[in-house]
Amino acid sequence: MAQAATISDETDELRDRFRGVLAGLATGDAFGAPLEFQPAREPSNYVLDMIGGGWQQLAPGEWTDDTQMTLCIVESLIAKRVFDPDDIARRFTVWMDSKPKDIGVHTNKILQAIKDGTPWERASQEAMEEDPSNAPNGSIMRCAPLAMFFYRQPDFVASLSPVLSRITHAHPDCEWASVFLNVAIACLLKGERTQKAFDTAYESIEGAASDALKDRVRKAMSPDNTTSPTGWVLDTFEVALWAFLHTRTFEEAILNAVNRGADADTVGAVTGALAGACYGYCAIPQRWLSPLKDRENLLNLADELLALASE
Repeated sequence: MAQAATISDETDELRDRFRGVLAGLATGDAFGAPLEFQPAREPSNYVLDMIGGGWQQLAPGEWTDDTQMTLCIVESLIAKRVFDPDDIARRFTVWMDSKPKDIGVHTNKILQAIKDGTPWERASQEAMEEDPSNAPNGSIMRCAPLAMFFYRQPDFVASLSPVLSRITHAHPDCEWASVFLNVAIACLLKGERTQKAFDTAYESIEGAASDALKDRVRKAMSPDNTTSPTGWVLDTFEVALWAFLHTRTFEEAILNAVNRGADADTVGAVTGALAGACYGYCAIPQRWLSPLKDRENLLNLADELLALASE
């Protein structure tokens, strides 16, 4: 009976962390969206609750394209039972046609090309070749479901995360930032300590990522950080890592991330996925969960993804 109780406890903890990733991502997205494009706030003036509003005039708890695209990936993994980038690309274009309130300029360009018949591999590669310095953050905001699906197989997470990014974002910094985040999330889901998870994540990018990206990891380790989480992937990546590493609760991590303003919904989503994998769904403040859009559906999808990942 003692062994059965231990197995049950471990399963409950894993379910809580799986739910924490999806609900945490959506919470960070919804919390940050009204603060998007605003200047950074001093701690004495932090927004502490779901307020709604912003340039998209969102209801409190309403999330944006960050979560919408994440759910396209979740639904594809559940329906196909494998990682199928062609199916994910198709779901992205269907989502685009639903006329969401917001869609990134770069993402919209790629998805329009895919809709017009260009294979996703060529569409994203040609866009990068046209503007090699353009590295937006649109793939790291939605990469977490792959880490959940393959949480027991970190090698798969590392090798497939660049492919998931490349559906719309082929810049190497976008791809390797996705690798780092997903390997870290997979390790955290297994209950590993943050330091070990980040060491493993760094090892997964060390031989291939740019010096600029690796430098951002080092900057995130410093307790002092004033980087603005702009739409550039390295900025969002650095601030999300910093907000997670230098706080001790889900709530603190989100507050320190989204109150930086700028691309607040995306840095909130990335931070929320990391913090959710570490602290679990039970750590998300109830006052933030109560207004969260489609909360029960998020939890059900997380449970379905866990069931598949455990097979």
